[in-house]
Amino acid sequence: MEFKELLTKKEISAYALAKEAGVPYSCVADLCTGKTATKNLSLEKACAIAKVLKIEPTELLALSHKDNVPFRYFRSNTLHELKRVGDNKFVSEVIRKRDIDYWNKNGELAKALYLLALIDHLCLVNGKPVYDKRFNALRRKKLDNPFFVGGKSNMFPSITEAEKAMGRIAMPDFAKYNIIEVDVRDVA
Repeated sequence: MEFKELLTKKEISAYALAKEAGVPYSCVADLCTGKTATKNLSLEKACAIAKVLKIEPTELLALSHKDNVPFRYFRSNTLHELKRVGDNKFVSEVIRKRDIDYWNKNGELAKALYLLALIDHLCLVNGKPVYDKRFNALRRKKLDNPFFVGGKSNMFPSITEAEKAMGRIAMPDFAKYNIIEVDVRDVA
């Protein structure tokens, strides 16, 4: 179940929830749109929201938010989760939950390739073997056009042009899939 569905089920508006829980409306609105994942809430906000909804905070944190999330929010949520749990646990969880397979099967090639590039990058920088056999078919794919993770997808005609314009080098693990990512550690 998604957060917005829970509000409908509990018959409470986002505005009413924010007011009763004492959290900013923008926080609740971001949960409704998928901009923020429930698992990224502070403990204080999660407890306040859960109390109003008459559920356990763990139930709130477990809500799904995968579908219909714009790429910029997907990336932000992904990198915040990486920062929160650390490289090794992040890799294990993505593999265990089959997130790459999920996005690939649901027609979200950019998200599948982004996660694959991130997993490969993290394995390499941590001296771990990459998951060769499982993702070899996906590794043969790439996006048709350069995809800039920080903005419009057709912003640059090539990776080289993007690098010139930004004055930064795209990470090779991402560039091979035509994804322009320059820093997976720079997350606010």
